[in-house]
Amino acid sequence: MKLLVFLAGIFFSAPVLADPPPPAIIPPNQQLAAISYFKDGKQSGCGIRVDGETGDKVWINVLLSVFMRQSGSLFGMFKVITRKIIMVDGAPLMKDGRVVYSSAGNIRRAWIKTGSGVQFLPGKGGGPHNDGYMAPVEFDNAMDLLIAMPQSDFRVGISKSEGGAEEVFEFNRRITQDEAGKLSSCMKNLREAREGKSF
Repeated sequence: MKLLVFLAGIFFSAPVLADPPPPAIIPPNQQLAAISYFKDGKQSGCGIRVDGETGDKVWINVLLSVFMRQSGSLFGMFKVITRKIIMVDGAPLMKDGRVVYSSAGNIRRAWIKTGSGVQFLPGKGGGPHNDGYMAPVEFDNAMDLLIAMPQSDFRVGISKSEGGAEEVFEFNRRITQDEAGKLSSCMKNLREAREGKSF
């Protein structure tokens, strides 16, 4: 049922809470993109990647995805990475046409909450992953976030030490119609793959 709601609701705006959370860092450069995963040529997962670059050259990447197991069951995954852009003479250092980053340190805890009130409920096994944070998400919770994130402002909080200061990033850009269409099409294909268990 959530897949059908997703297909119908992704193009419409959701209300934002009247009482906003505390101030946060709003990256001036933001992008929301649809992500597709395949296995043996068949749709095996879908997601949203959100990139942002802050004024002090910190790059943050938020990835929320849903996947299908061989059995046809579905699950979600939430991942956050922050890195520092290496600057040389006032410009980003480039290598093979790509920006070069340095590690900004492991992330011990992370959360996400949308302006419409949907929040990430971490599953067991979440924690630091390379220079980021990754945690499994129950499928219904992941779907609620996939529906809400393209339609409303949302905040991502990270903490790099136990009991340490928290950094909060706010994303206030909407997904483009083109990327929304890609995400909707991916979810439709994933539903059909699950119903047919075709891989």
